[in-house]
Amino acid sequence: MEDKNLNLKKIIKSLSNKNVRDYLYISVFFILFSIFIFFAIKPALTTAFSLIKEEKELKEKNLTYQRAIADANKNLYILEEFRDKLYLIDESISNSPQINKVVDDIGNANNTNLLTLKNIFVSEKIDYIDLKKNNFKEVRVNLETQGDFAKVVNMIKEINLQRRLKLINKIDFFNQVEISTNSGQLDIKAEIIGFYL
Repeated sequence: MEDKNLNLKKIIKSLSNKNVRDYLYISVFFILFSIFIFFAIKPALTTAFSLIKEEKELKEKNLTYQRAIADANKNLYILEEFRDKLYLIDESISNSPQINKVVDDIGNANNTNLLTLKNIFVSEKIDYIDLKKNNFKEVRVNLETQGDFAKVVNMIKEINLQRRLKLINKIDFFNQVEISTNSGQLDIKAEIIGFYL
């Protein structure tokens, strides 16, 4: 026990030494400073770094939103420009088959080009088309007519220029005589598809 007291007295005596006291103050200072850094400065640094990261993410989101707003403005401009012509979309693909309108359009194109109409009828086959899930339906009209090649080409052009959307799915040409001439008559069979929603 006396050794312990003696050691304790030596330690207390050594504390009165200036060098030991300076080292002790420096050691206590560094211990307190380390605790201060750990509990006070580290959370502040962590917050600062997380804020810098969040700032970068917000800048990227801001650019994305600016692009989206620019695209929306561009689309609005296009819609505004064509607003008066939007009825053409409704006329090109109607909500109902309007078979009589499709047949009338094809018959008018035939008659305008002075072709001889032999037969025009609607196929009973109605197909559903999944075009990007818009589910267009179609009506098939079969046309049998007669005329020269130039008039048939003009009829096809006229059908393509009509407001109602139509597709010439198949067209067959048959020659009436074995010798062809410039004004030779052709028998034509065509399948024309009209679309509706």
